[in-house]
Amino acid sequence: MSRVARMLDAAGELLLAHGYRRVTIEDVARRAGVGKGTVYLHFASKLDLFAGVLVRDSIGTTRDLLAALHADPREAALDTTLRSTFLAVHRRPLSRALHTGDVEILGAVVTDTKAGLEVVTDKTEFAAEHFAMLHRHGLLADDPATTPDLTYRLRAAVIGFFLDDLVPTDGMGLAARADALATLVRAGFAPPGEPDAAALAAAAPELAALYERTIHHLTAALPEEP
Repeated sequence: MSRVARMLDAAGELLLAHGYRRVTIEDVARRAGVGKGTVYLHFASKLDLFAGVLVRDSIGTTRDLLAALHADPREAALDTTLRSTFLAVHRRPLSRALHTGDVEILGAVVTDTKAGLEVVTDKTEFAAEHFAMLHRHGLLADDPATTPDLTYRLRAAVIGFFLDDLVPTDGMGLAARADALATLVRAGFAPPGEPDAAALAAAAPELAALYERTIHHLTAALPEEP
């Protein structure tokens, strides 16, 4: 395992255990088995280090979604995509913190670092192209070009599924909650009826290309070993 990977592993573990404000560069260096100077060789600041953790976690989530899409083109349907996103995010607690805006864990990482802003910017650009593509293939009921509140409505509808502390789950398991999310998205944002198989087959490679671009874009934001 590379030094950068060890440092990101250590920083991620400490971030989840203690939150951004309580963790120091010295803590990360000690856990990773490197000197403090080695951390600064790759990351200019504590914020940059934890932004790297967030970027790598986002890459992992996107790879999960890409693998699911390659296995089944039905993953191109928005309700199925968001069901898989929900499950992938819950396998990665830092991604979940990003989806819920957990300031206690993330601090100012998302808003005050170039890498953190890369994640947010990529998500925004991805959503715009994703929705346009879905509508072009007849897989999204509203035309995003003429429905400016579409992204807001979708985010507002979905975010509650990630807020376990605020929205009682009534004992529902993770898979059942993912199914409920898919049901809501299908009813509120997809055209009536079952999605057309040919449309899904046509949309799948375009969605895969968006995922691959995201992975490439975010990977470029991580430091390389010298």
